[in-house]
Amino acid sequence: QSTVSSGINAEYGDCENTVKLLIKALKDTLSDPNISAAQVVETTDMLIELKVPAEDIVTLYLDTAHITLQADIDSVSDPPEDQDILEFLDTTGYSFLGSVSLTISTFKTAFCDNPNVVIPDNVLEERLSEFAYLHFSAYFEHMQTRFTKETQSPDNALLVRGLDRFYRRLQPVHTLLPAASLDRIASEIVTNTIRYRIQYFSDTLHSHYSETVSDVKQSLLVSQPPQFEGQHTLADIMSTTKASLVGKLKLVLVNVKEFINTDITFANKPYFRGPFCVHDIKQGLVLKYVEHILSDVAEMGDNLPPSLLLVMARLCLDFQTNTISYLATLTEEMFPPDSSAVPELLSPTVPELAAIAGDTVQQVLTKYVNIKGLSISQMIHTSVKTRDWLSAVEPRNVRAAMKRVVEEITDLDIQIGALFEEGAVRGPNSDSSRRAHSHNGSRIASSKYKYTPSDTESSLLNKLFNDQVEIFGNIQFTKLSILTGVIKIGLKAFLESVRLRTFGKYGLQQVQVDVYYLREYLWRFVEEERLLNFLLEEVVSSAVDRCIDPVTMEPSVIMLLCEPS
Repeated sequence: QSTVSSGINAEYGDCENTVKLLIKALKDTLSDPNISAAQVVETTDMLIELKVPAEDIVTLYLDTAHITLQADIDSVSDPPEDQDILEFLDTTGYSFLGSVSLTISTFKTAFCDNPNVVIPDNVLEERLSEFAYLHFSAYFEHMQTRFTKETQSPDNALLVRGLDRFYRRLQPVHTLLPAASLDRIASEIVTNTIRYRIQYFSDTLHSHYSETVSDVKQSLLVSQPPQFEGQHTLADIMSTTKASLVGKLKLVLVNVKEFINTDITFANKPYFRGPFCVHDIKQGLVLKYVEHILSDVAEMGDNLPPSLLLVMARLCLDFQTNTISYLATLTEEMFPPDSSAVPELLSPTVPELAAIAGDTVQQVLTKYVNIKGLSISQMIHTSVKTRDWLSAVEPRNVRAAMKRVVEEITDLDIQIGALFEEGAVRGPNSDSSRRAHSHNGSRIASSKYKYTPSDTESSLLNKLFNDQVEIFGNIQFTKLSILTGVIKIGLKAFLESVRLRTFGKYGLQQVQVDVYYLREYLWRFVEEERLLNFLLEEVVSSAVDRCIDPVTMEPSVIMLLCEPS
């Protein structure tokens, strides 16, 4: 009996060893990275029949799959440098998706759908989701890095096709394992990439604007760049500048629109029918671009050519009146948001931006008027300061400095008139009435300044009750208002310069001749002739006050001296 028992034990031991060897062989089979799905199912069933715990089989299978997937991820992290994004997705990137899809489908067949596996389905699903998420996290990180690099490429169509292919090929995997939220993460990668691309386009627009302004500056200083060749007026340069800035923006919008074409898989996502159209494109790209231009123009320094300030002021005025609303409407037509997905508007809105444009025009024109006014002022101040008014000889003509002032204002009239409307005139409108008024004013002025104590007291009283002249007031967006601002600053400097000098008889009469000449030629450049007359009469009045022998010249003589040769 003991012999029989020993034989049975020996046979049992042999069977145990055989089972162990079989289990080892089956595990080795399951550890083969090249095992087929059918072999996984068959091997799993045999191991379960051999009483191997299902949890151990699942762990062994996932550990084996990890080796394959890690190799694919390593290749994704270090692809060949000469691969474009489509080649990358078709080879290196696609290999990982193929491997992970096979892993997930095999796992479900071998374990989730296998009645011999007694592990609850929810536990298996959670285990698979964790496994997939772990590997997809690394994969997605590398894909985001690659797509971010592609956002700096000039080939926008290639990037669009790459994103679409990436998102499209991920959908079957998402269908296999919806619990892993792969679609959500892939959508975030697509969204982030497109936002980086929009920032790239925004930087491109800003660079184009800077280059355009540099070209305008160059065209106003020296020889004209090719895009401005043959353009002789500021209006031509401004039109070309505006067309260049708007045209570049339109080209960018055409490129960005490729992301929401009907054949693009992710374009039907709610984000691309709402926030993308309103926040990212209309406000984040278009209106921010306009805001950048307005901000840059407002910060332009006094060291730039004044004509550049004039061109940019007109550009901003066009932006205020029609360009901003046109670009907003164009953007809404190209990127129409779904009515159910329109998000809350961000700042600045179109009306706010138009108001900013108006403020910018005001700032730039004020700066322009101050620069040109200072230039005229320095010219007048130098001419007054360097002359010996006490020992001046009898006037025979108008001083050259006054002629240069009129020539300078005439040149400004041509430049400003090319960009801005004439503007409303307050007072007489016809040339004949203005000239008659001017002659009468000269006669009145010259007779008024015969020096007596009573006349001086009367003059002082008149000054007290005269309207205060605002020299540095707001500039209206018209030619006459701009010129009036320049002339006011120049005449104010004339007045202050005269108040610092002492005049003899002929020095006073020379001031009369100069003032009459200025009145004869400057009336057509101001929006209110009363203001011009007031400032010029103040100049003569101050000269009388500062004269040691205040004898004025007869009006007829003044008129004769000021007649053109």
